[in-house]
Amino acid sequence: MLRSLAHHRGGAVASGLVAFIGTVLVTTMAGLLGTGLADTTIGDDKSFLTQFPIILGGWVVAIVLFAMVSTVGVALAGRVEEIAGLRLVGATPRQVQARFAGETLTVAAIAAVPGLAAGMLMGGFVLDRMDAAGLTEPGTVYAPGIVLPVIAAVLVLAVSVVAAWIGSRTLANRSPVADPEPAAPTGRGRNRPRRIAAALLLVAGLGSSSAVLGMDADDILTTAMTGPAVVLVAVGLCALAPELLLLANRLARSGSNASAHVARINVTVVPRRTRPLVTFLVLFVGVSAGTLSMQGVENGHAAPGGDAQLLAAINYLVVVLLGAFMAIALTNNLMASIAQRRAEFATMSLVGSTHAQTLRMLLREVGTGIAASVVAGTLGAMACVVPFAVAKTGSPAAAFAPLPYALAIVAGAAIALVVATLAGRRVIRTA
Repeated sequence: MLRSLAHHRGGAVASGLVAFIGTVLVTTMAGLLGTGLADTTIGDDKSFLTQFPIILGGWVVAIVLFAMVSTVGVALAGRVEEIAGLRLVGATPRQVQARFAGETLTVAAIAAVPGLAAGMLMGGFVLDRMDAAGLTEPGTVYAPGIVLPVIAAVLVLAVSVVAAWIGSRTLANRSPVADPEPAAPTGRGRNRPRRIAAALLLVAGLGSSSAVLGMDADDILTTAMTGPAVVLVAVGLCALAPELLLLANRLARSGSNASAHVARINVTVVPRRTRPLVTFLVLFVGVSAGTLSMQGVENGHAAPGGDAQLLAAINYLVVVLLGAFMAIALTNNLMASIAQRRAEFATMSLVGSTHAQTLRMLLREVGTGIAASVVAGTLGAMACVVPFAVAKTGSPAAAFAPLPYALAIVAGAAIALVVATLAGRRVIRTA
């Protein structure tokens, strides 16, 4: 197993980085929770430092699981021949899944030690910033303990194993003599569970956001219902990444040059290459734009101080933490998926494609993914914030303030384009 990890360093580093950042975030929340449960913490601080890390920590764990599943899937996509070889010598699908779950556990365990230490330090920094903003009493002392942070690190390890098991399932169950580069599946049966899960997430998210229409405008539950709704809808749209990508590809003009034509064929035939980009960019745009837009409406409606200041600090912290994590995961997965195309780029060079033409093809594929992600993430965020705006102001107009959406779109698109350009140039030049 260790030799296998050494041979596939790129995939191991990608999975390890996601596990490290996930451990940092989860143990940060565990440290704050430990402080809230400490005997030295009293009054409103005890309630706030107990409820806030539990709520945010739950969302972080869910997104870490989602990110690990996608990362493992991307890493294993470059090992289809190895998996086929294991199957041909007698390994069962469960044995293949167990092997990759063990590899992922090893990588996550290595990342857990520095992640645990960094998370405990980060918890102290977050509490210090809360104290500076007046959200906690000056006398509140950071007391994370050791039990809860360790439990949080172990939880991330368990999430990593589950993610590896889920992420390797499709490839492990494929026939060992199948085409190593399968086309997009056309059968409905294979996609039905994913689409059902996406529909349930979308219904739950839109139902949660719509519920605020029956609440009092000053009720704190309006924000508590809309925030999770934004995440649920974003995750539901992520589950529909293949459909979003193919729809955007059909609507896009094919272009008059060879690079655009080949890019369109690639997205149609092998959408899994661009799917990680769509997955994480939809999450980034949807959660960031939705939360910032919701907070903008809240800022215009609520009186300053009190709960309004507390909610603003929480929402901005959510955007910073989850946005940073998803940006790292986006970069990670995009670089890994481009690196796996080295043989394809070499073949294109042999048939006469220049480096510039190959890079244009790659950027055209990335552009299609960005278009699908931006539209889906923006529409999902707006759908969640419109009921919130109506409940707060009586009009949906406040939900369409352009600045939150522009910030999320520009940041996400810039990350994707810069990473794709730099990684693409390096891989194409050395292919």
